[in-house]
Amino acid sequence: KMGEEVRFEAMGQGYDLVNRLRPTHIVHLAGLEEGRGEHVDYGDTVDASPFATPGGKSAMMRRFESLLSMDQVFSSVGNQKEVQPQIVYVSSIEAGDQSGVTLKSGEAVGGSGANGNNPASVYGTTSLLKEVLASYYHTHHGVDSVGLRVPAMFGPYSRPGSLMHDLAERTIRNAAGHDVEGVPKYHHERDRYSLSSIFARREGADSGDREQMIHVFDVASAIVAAMQFKKDYRSPTIDPNGPTLLNLGSKLTASMSELTDRMEGYLPPHDTANDSPSQVEIPGSSNAVVANDRGLSIYDTERNRDLLGWTPKTPLHEGTKDMLAWHIFNSYPFGLPPSVPAQSTFQTILDDSSSTLSFHILPCASGCRWGGKMCVSSPWDHVIETTKYLTKYCPYVIYTVDLRPELVQLEKNSAPSQRKGWEDYFCKIAFVSSSSKLAQATYGYGINLDTFMDERNGSLKARNWIVVAVPGTFNSMPEDERLLPKLSPTNLFHDNVEKAMYVNHRRVILTTDQAMGVMQHMEMNARTAPEKKTIQDEKTKEDVDIWLPPHPYRHSVFFTNKFSFEEGFDTSSAKNLAKFVMANAGIAETRSIREQMQFYEQSGHLTRMNIQRSPNYQEFFQDNFFPYDFIRTSWLVHELKSEEGRTFRCEMYEEHSLWGNNEMEDMSMAFVLAKRKVKMQMGKMVDHQYAGREEWYAFLEPKEADDEDGITDGPVYLDYLEAAHKVTTDSKGHEFYVTFLPQNRKE
Repeated sequence: KMGEEVRFEAMGQGYDLVNRLRPTHIVHLAGLEEGRGEHVDYGDTVDASPFATPGGKSAMMRRFESLLSMDQVFSSVGNQKEVQPQIVYVSSIEAGDQSGVTLKSGEAVGGSGANGNNPASVYGTTSLLKEVLASYYHTHHGVDSVGLRVPAMFGPYSRPGSLMHDLAERTIRNAAGHDVEGVPKYHHERDRYSLSSIFARREGADSGDREQMIHVFDVASAIVAAMQFKKDYRSPTIDPNGPTLLNLGSKLTASMSELTDRMEGYLPPHDTANDSPSQVEIPGSSNAVVANDRGLSIYDTERNRDLLGWTPKTPLHEGTKDMLAWHIFNSYPFGLPPSVPAQSTFQTILDDSSSTLSFHILPCASGCRWGGKMCVSSPWDHVIETTKYLTKYCPYVIYTVDLRPELVQLEKNSAPSQRKGWEDYFCKIAFVSSSSKLAQATYGYGINLDTFMDERNGSLKARNWIVVAVPGTFNSMPEDERLLPKLSPTNLFHDNVEKAMYVNHRRVILTTDQAMGVMQHMEMNARTAPEKKTIQDEKTKEDVDIWLPPHPYRHSVFFTNKFSFEEGFDTSSAKNLAKFVMANAGIAETRSIREQMQFYEQSGHLTRMNIQRSPNYQEFFQDNFFPYDFIRTSWLVHELKSEEGRTFRCEMYEEHSLWGNNEMEDMSMAFVLAKRKVKMQMGKMVDHQYAGREEWYAFLEPKEADDEDGITDGPVYLDYLEAAHKVTTDSKGHEFYVTFLPQNRKE
């Protein structure tokens, strides 16, 4: 909690973790690096140091902090008078061959003589210092521990900016395609993603040095085994006068170029891709034990098995696919654009590795997950064929959703247009429960769902609404199924539909003419030359001529209400946001809502606090603000033809599905908007290696002009003030943005 450390320090317990937390096991992972010199290219996590020259940064600060934290942990355990917790810490194989420390025999570790061919590395030396700390506390304070020397790791959870991470990112983006619509292109001309640039980050990578490799899941299982290890002094492999130290590893070896070839064997670049992943074994990448002094000895293998009951299980080919699957899912969590030809290749890798991925399963009908094992069926699957048929010739859809079993009639009707041809642009659909009184009255009581869904569903109307009956009710569906059509209608309508407008028929309704105005408001044609416009000066009330600059075609991918408040109201407070949403929905706070609110409050706090951000963020982003949008989605419009719009909808839908709080979707959506804005603000300033903000924030919310007259419960026509919007560009070269209808509210 905030301020808690100060209180414990005042009590003299600032670092006494054991007395405070009473753990039975402690695993110390601080200071774990990729090794081979990669830490010097630590991207946006270069550390501030009070000992550095002007600029306040030092690449050594992170190592110092890891050693300091380890000393604090061991000191706290040493002060414990009762049963001591089991301690496991992570070292590196570089402690054995790149520490530069002279052995008893007079030879330098890692080479011949004190000036051996393999010079000492910083990582090797700091890893050895960890082992020295463990030995010191064992000798002087009786603290026992288990140290694990870890070789190069591969698999999921690699650090952004590391060689492994960027090799995998390069592979999947090249496989998706350089010139394929909807695939981000920011990396294609970037030096960061060239092989020469990637290999230059790791010693020996460009010369083809073979390295011992171990899968990250095998390391995790070794840590769990070490947590359960009990020292048996009868074992000849146990040193009774010191802590236990084990060389982890496996017989897997490969060079970085071989690993690259292996990844591209599963995911070939777009210009050579076929529709099935290659299973070709890369020559030279055998599972042989390394022959040089960095290898894993038979003695180490047997000792690990005898002491821990542990041996590595993951073969190189399986681990490589797991690594690719994790990167695919993190880069494209909501699936690839339909324009990517190698869909089945990506899908096969995900299906093969689905058991190793951690993700929240969403309904397939949402269009927000890969197919196969990555999504599940839902009641909406029963009506997709019907709704696609109904909307085949409709550019626009107005729809409402009411799944209450007691529903008798739709409270508000969408009046048709008197203008010629306008009504033909719209399909108006009401999704209701098949168990509702309205569905029974419309299609007849005792309907047979097995035949009804295909034969009669969607053929009749209630007033001006086409009634589509969905199996299940509001009470029987979980939140992700109830909110699917509102937040992510991607797959519910035909591919010809351009925009879909959701309305809550119990609160607001639009005529066809009003809906057409909203649809037109979301588009703006390109301006090829400067254009003069006359406006009224707010102070002098005189007419003033201004020149509007040229711009490309613009379109909005999302449109809804946004409320503003009187001066002094804190819009960065998650508590205020939750109160606002609950008041609009007329619901009381529950434990789950409170947990969501507290999580958002803490997330905003950690983002704003300089101490919780890397120094690069601290230097460039000082605004102590987490900007929530107080939206009210009694109506909203989705742009269905935009890939950027689809991923935005899916991000909001996934966030709300994770919490599952009924009637609180506006809170979840506001958090996603705020998180994206903060990423944009940080990303555009944070580091020279990032050429543009598009890889941080591919979706830029505009600023709106103040509109004091925008006080209404439903949509109104607003003049589009282009100077008030700051936008970015989609894959077609069009500018896109989020649009809000400003509304005022007093608290």
